[in-house]
Order: sequence, then structure tokens, then C-alpha cells
Amino acid sequence: MTFDAFVRSLAEPAPPPDCEVALRALWYDANGRTDSAVAAAEFDTGHLCRRVRAYLHRKAGDTGNAELWYWRAGTTPWVGSLEDEWADIVHTILAERVVANAYT
Repeated sequence: MTFDAFVRSLAEPAPPPDCEVALRALWYDANGRTDSAVAAAEFDTGHLCRRVRAYLHRKAGDTGNAELWYWRAGTTPWVGSLEDEWADIVHTILAERVVANAYT
């Protein structure tokens, strides 16, 4: 999947079936389904979901929890716009998918 294909999927009634949990959380977030985004991000303890959780806390204005989740994700707190952070996380997830598929 490409970034553009993922963005196009936002118009669909449900996330693409082959989405990683973190990507699904971002799909829900982009569609205004915050509760579903949080539930998806909390479902997995991997670093990508940790980064999504940091983003979601930051978006909610909860800076303290956001900083904790950035630390747990092993990354520095994002200082740009929420839109740029969302896109960066999507790009990171898709890049990790390519790398993972290269070794299977």
C-alpha cells in the first residue's frame, strides 16, 4: 500500500483489511472516530502503536501523557503540526511494512 492509497481509503466505510493495528488507529483518527483510534492503539504494545498513542494524547492536549508515550516509543516529542505528524507516522508504518516484507 502507498501513502496515497491509504489516504484514498479514508473515504471508505472501514479501514483496509490488511492494515496494521497502528495504521488502523490512524485511519479511525482521520475519520473522527477517536474512541476507535484509542482502542486500536491500546490493542498493541509495539513501538508503532506507542507512537500513535503519543500522537493521540498530543492531539487531545494531554502533553504529559504524550511525552511519556513518545519516550516509550523511543522517539522525541513531535514539534510540528498534527497533520504532519499523522503523515509521518503513516509513512513510517508503510516503510516498516516494506522492510518486513523484504525479509519474509
